[in-house]
Amino acid sequence: MGYIIGGIECILYAAFVYYIAIKRPPAMIRLVKKKLNKNMSDNAAAIVCYIFASIALAGGIVLFIVGT
Repeated sequence: MGYIIGGIECILYAAFVYYIAIKRPPAMIRLVKKKLNKNMSDNAAAIVCYIFASIALAGGIVLFIVGT
């Protein structure tokens, strides 16, 4: 049961980060740039968001498979 809950959380996290990458709200992009690298462009921050969201989505799928 814990793996399934973890899978749901990973998928929700991935959806939120995909939203940041697609819509690019200025406050959230600024937060990503602040946490990783201040000299990063907005496009680079969006690409980083895509990468992290894809990793979280893959982790969520793995947790669903392991949990069943």
